[in-house]
Amino acid sequence: MLKLLRASKLINSGPNTGAGLRRSLQTSTLRCKWRTAAQTPDVERKLLFDDQLPERYRLVYRAPLEAYVSWTKNVSTATVSILGLVAAYHFNTSMNLESITQKINISMLVSHETDFYYFLAGFALINLAIRTFVAKYPLRIYKSADKYVAVYGSQLPFGTVKHYFDRGQISEYRNVLNPWSHIMYRLGNRSSMLLVDYFKTPSEFHQLFEEK
Repeated sequence: MLKLLRASKLINSGPNTGAGLRRSLQTSTLRCKWRTAAQTPDVERKLLFDDQLPERYRLVYRAPLEAYVSWTKNVSTATVSILGLVAAYHFNTSMNLESITQKINISMLVSHETDFYYFLAGFALINLAIRTFVAKYPLRIYKSADKYVAVYGSQLPFGTVKHYFDRGQISEYRNVLNPWSHIMYRLGNRSSMLLVDYFKTPSEFHQLFEEK
């Protein structure tokens, strides 16, 4: 996850003019490779089929590291599920958290029993951060006339979530508490991270801001 966030900062580094239409877009080698691949009709048809969208839509944005994001989410899901099942089993057999920690060799995780609570809190916060990232990281954006569809990873192990919005329904989303506010935009009523170098062309990014 840290690799992905560092990559996001590097991709979007540069002066911020405060207006999306005046943003300077730098063409990178990765972006050129993506544009070559994404323009292959078979690739776009497969993505459309996988995302269950009509053929009138065309791909205008594809985020990097989709497999990495999916893998991180699935590991988080599996870990939380296993720990949840173990905890539920022990609690259902009339055991409390303190007795559980006594039966587990917690010296492998923490040096003191009370630190186990901090470990659990940190684990919960990390998983919350992963879930928040997945919910705000569109994997693809499709366009049909003035209509757009952003496709996000589902919070479940498999599947995707679609968010529909119209041209012009985008604005920069600033939050001083968010360290990645330089890549945050509001698509309709949903805040999202956009890596501007991964639009098919710079004009596709600009057209998002055009009013109907």
